[in-house]
Amino acid sequence: MHYKQILPTIKQSLTIDNSIVNSLYTLSIKSQLTALVFVVLVSKFLYPELSYSIVIWCGLLSVFTLFRLYTIYLFKTDYQRYSVEIWYKFFMISALSTALMVSLLGIVYIHYLNDYYQLFVVAVLLAAASVSTTSLSSDFRIAITYISIILVPLIVSMLMMQTASNYILAILLTLFFISQIFMIFNNYKQGEKIKNLYEEIKNHEQHNQQLLDDNKQFITDMVHQIRTPLSVIMINSSLIELETENQVSFYVSEINAAINMLSNSYEDLNYIISSDTIEYERIEINLTEFLSERINFFKAIAQANNKTMYTNIADNVKLIMNDTELERIIDNNLANAIKHSYDQSEIEIILEKNHSEIILKFISKGEGIKDTTKIFDKNYTESYQAKRNLGVGLYMVKSICRKNDINYSVHSENETNIFTYVFNR
Repeated sequence: MHYKQILPTIKQSLTIDNSIVNSLYTLSIKSQLTALVFVVLVSKFLYPELSYSIVIWCGLLSVFTLFRLYTIYLFKTDYQRYSVEIWYKFFMISALSTALMVSLLGIVYIHYLNDYYQLFVVAVLLAAASVSTTSLSSDFRIAITYISIILVPLIVSMLMMQTASNYILAILLTLFFISQIFMIFNNYKQGEKIKNLYEEIKNHEQHNQQLLDDNKQFITDMVHQIRTPLSVIMINSSLIELETENQVSFYVSEINAAINMLSNSYEDLNYIISSDTIEYERIEINLTEFLSERINFFKAIAQANNKTMYTNIADNVKLIMNDTELERIIDNNLANAIKHSYDQSEIEIILEKNHSEIILKFISKGEGIKDTTKIFDKNYTESYQAKRNLGVGLYMVKSICRKNDINYSVHSENETNIFTYVFNR
């Protein structure tokens, strides 16, 4: 890795989080217990050569080790006592202090030993550096500093002795030091990859759960949408059997309205399911005739809901578009206007054209839209008392408009809601 790449990596990694601190303390439990045994054995082995000085070193290092074990105990039992930053500083100071104590073997004591014991000290310090690479791997900053404190003074001591064997040892120690640094960086990069992969999996899991929740809500609302017209059909079918021929026409109108509502819900659902897999071809459409047909289709629904539909449609208006997608735009706006307008109110549909544009408007009187900026968003619904929405109709309309470069807008004022669609000719 080039130094220009290393420096930004170090700068980027300066943040401290709970996972790093928890990993540092957890991985250090076994290493500190091992360190106590290590200190005693090293002191016992070097005592014939260094006498009481090595005992003092053993005592001080044991105190540092016991202190680190105590901080680990506090971290596990009383984590809330300090902030993450303070726990991190506790660990860093105690760990680097321990490294300084261990490095005394290579800075001071090694100069008073013969070749045999010098090799022993080198082996001990190499082992200490290797263990730190593992136990401190969750934070490469501390890990690199730790092994640097141990190995750099040892390398300098080897060079100061000015013998051929010590020069060779210094070179080998340098190569080992460099390899450990690269190993720490590689471990850090692998850890980051694993962490990112975990976050990606977690995000996918949350996204999938959201999709499941959305689908569950969609199915629940669709069942509600279908149940209402089905109830109308069943009730009116039963009433037909009890009434005379002259009284049948009202119930037949109710049934026709309910069937048309079911048909519209089915067409919406069919488009949602197939829109990603079917290519909808564009054709020339006589919008005047097409719009009139869809209005006639919804008249039965409007009459059943005590609404009146008025039209102001320009003659012979034509455009290039897919008929299924155009139908979804018109049907959803007509259905929403009928559903959310006041009883016995008028719904006006306007179609006009100029030299460059075709303008289609749906105007209804009803409760004002609370947030016109979100009304076309997916799964967004507003409370209309007992009237439930799927929250997908206008989102479907928005998707079709964007696909076909249709400008769409909504204006709500003084209990008048106006949905406007502008088609380029």
